[in-house]
Amino acid sequence: MAETNTIEVENISVTFAGGVQAVAGISLKLSVGETLGLVGESGSGKTTLAKALVGLNRPESGRVVVEGRDLTGLTRADRLWLRRRVQMIFQDPLSSLSPRFTIRKLLAEPLAIHGLNAKERWPAVLDLMARLGLSEAQLDKFPHQVSGGQARRVAIARALVIDPSFLIADEPTAGLDVSVQGELLNLLSDLQQRFSLGILIVSHNLNVIGRVTDRVAIMYLGKVVEEGPTRAVFRAPRHPYTRALLSANPVIDPEHKRKKIVLSGEIPSPSKPPAGCRFHTRCPNVQPRCLVEEPQLTEAENGRRYACHFPLESAA
Repeated sequence: MAETNTIEVENISVTFAGGVQAVAGISLKLSVGETLGLVGESGSGKTTLAKALVGLNRPESGRVVVEGRDLTGLTRADRLWLRRRVQMIFQDPLSSLSPRFTIRKLLAEPLAIHGLNAKERWPAVLDLMARLGLSEAQLDKFPHQVSGGQARRVAIARALVIDPSFLIADEPTAGLDVSVQGELLNLLSDLQQRFSLGILIVSHNLNVIGRVTDRVAIMYLGKVVEEGPTRAVFRAPRHPYTRALLSANPVIDPEHKRKKIVLSGEIPSPSKPPAGCRFHTRCPNVQPRCLVEEPQLTEAENGRRYACHFPLESAA
């Protein structure tokens, strides 16, 4: 029986027109009170998977279970319930905030949609704004009249005014200055603790993932190739792709040098993935078995999983 304080993804696949399989048989779990990072190159299927969690992408197989309820059979009324439980912050806040609405109306609209008393809840809305560094003076501005960082905070406030259990954040720091990124990440951590949120952060920025997540899942060509506690995965990756990603991540400490691993070749097309291991066309450790046999996620110590026939013993 599915847990009531989790989102569980069970072997889902999502295929678009033209046979592009963006997500290929993924299973994950996100619990209230934890932050899960989803990492991978562009086109790996991260955003497609995230949208499946809020019902924007319908899996062709497998299922998504939110607080014990299977999304497959949800009615229109049930989907309103889903919006109350799971909210998503999109990568470009200005494209997801109506340019015709003031910030006041943007924050009031979700309350009206879900039949919540705006007058009773407005003090809590103002408190949330203050926590996000937004002033009451900004309520009568339009989204384009505030900075990119402030627009991102408005999107977070809009998502949280209805008290969801889960927050999906797609590239929450994209396009922001480094100082603003830090402030926003601190806010997400504070909000998670205050509201007991389960947060999924989709990002290609490993510094962001390393700073704020409890667990991380690494995606490649529609599949999760490694998952586990963030510190453990970053310290000693078991999959060659994870190691290559980490080796390319900029290191602030000049005393800590890391040998960069340059992967050869291009990422194969999701519409025509290679046989065997999907990473074998770029893997520096490829063996004949990798070309014909697809590795399955293997359960390892301390809650770790990896999909590799010849896993690494330690970080390079």
